[in-house]
Amino acid sequence: MKSFKQYLPLLLLGGTLTACDSSSNTETTSVEETGSSLDVTLALTPDETTSLRYAQFEFSAPDATGYECAINEESYSECESPFFKEEIALGSNWLSVRAYDESGSFGEVTSYNWYVNNVIYEGHEDLVATNVSPSPVEPNSWRGIFRINCDFAHSSYDDPIVYPGQNDAAHLHRFYGNTVVDENTTMASLYTEGESTCQGNLLNLSSYWVPALLAPVYDQISGERELDDNGDPAWQVVPAVVGNDDEAHEVFYYSAGVDDLDSIQPLPPGLRMIAGVASTRPGEEQDSTVARWHCQTWESDDASNPQFSATIPECQEPDRLRMDLFFPSCWDGENLDSEDHRSHMAYPVNDGGPEGTHCPDSHPVPVVRVSYHYAFGVLPEYTHPVERSSKGWRLAADMYEVTNEQAGGLSLHGDWFNAWHPSIMEAILSNCIQAGLDCHDGNLANGYRLSGTREGTQEEPPIVNRGMGY
Repeated sequence: MKSFKQYLPLLLLGGTLTACDSSSNTETTSVEETGSSLDVTLALTPDETTSLRYAQFEFSAPDATGYECAINEESYSECESPFFKEEIALGSNWLSVRAYDESGSFGEVTSYNWYVNNVIYEGHEDLVATNVSPSPVEPNSWRGIFRINCDFAHSSYDDPIVYPGQNDAAHLHRFYGNTVVDENTTMASLYTEGESTCQGNLLNLSSYWVPALLAPVYDQISGERELDDNGDPAWQVVPAVVGNDDEAHEVFYYSAGVDDLDSIQPLPPGLRMIAGVASTRPGEEQDSTVARWHCQTWESDDASNPQFSATIPECQEPDRLRMDLFFPSCWDGENLDSEDHRSHMAYPVNDGGPEGTHCPDSHPVPVVRVSYHYAFGVLPEYTHPVERSSKGWRLAADMYEVTNEQAGGLSLHGDWFNAWHPSIMEAILSNCIQAGLDCHDGNLANGYRLSGTREGTQEEPPIVNRGMGY
């Protein structure tokens, strides 16, 4: 029998608690008839009033062999403790959970009611007031765009999308965003653990990662290649120019990939996706609309100067090598991931019809487009003492020999795992992208901007097998 205290939050919030089986096709046997204890006890719940848009529950019943859960008006479905729901609506919400035993008998339904406020109106330490108003996008430029900077978090040979649960199974990656991402990262852990090196901190716990960019190590006097502890040619990581808010801004963009701005939807919480192909080899160059390199001095521009390279060009000191990587922005509307981590997403198409650039019928839901834009300083410590260029640089994912005739960088790709606060992602879409504004420095175009970057652990494992790993 449940106490009055268990009913009180529901009564105060206008909710209701049902103590019966609501399934129309399941016969319920009472606890008295079976002699078992199927009453569900909730050990972990959201706060009764919160601005978090996810919910995590822990529950138990002594004689349960399984549970069924329902959020709000959803139908019951199989669940287990801990139970995580990645997207919760604003306003009043409730969870209903019931236990069953090995005979298929159900206990009473236990429900919990809570209220979700809009974090923008409630306020948050990672929302900073600003009197700077974003300007409209330039003609023949982005349709609408939101830009943030992130500091480097850490490196590892892990990949929680491609190799979940497998330690040191990938090539060397550089991670940005959530500070505790590793091979065991899940949707629930991404939202509930760690902080972020990106602007927005707890409002942007997403994880961003790319293969490490590597440069040969030279003796700066003789020009000879230095060797590592195994007697092989030594390599070193070339860091991206990020983390200093005065030095480099906007290395991660959120923009429109289709012409009909009103049709674009927010990126769904928990979405995982990959851009670019890690297995690319010579003769299989990637399309420049997806993955590309260029020297900053080229002043490359899609509209007026589309000078891009599929491989790493020879940029001379003190130039910067730049990289652009565009993620697919058409979603199948159902799956947050797929077996190949690609099939649930697609790139927009333009077949010359009145719709302009739009999503294909196979992936009909246009979502906010994610893209990465890195700059790497061509500095003396990463170059040959005579040539003084980015010649010979390669990605840890390049599965071919980089030579004087064959440049590196063909395997340019990246991964993205969404853990934005949904209310912030909705604001990015409506205030910046659909409004046709160019929102720099995390400016949300509503009188607030996201808080600044912060350092991650900065952990750097040794370079193994030219960065290709174990």
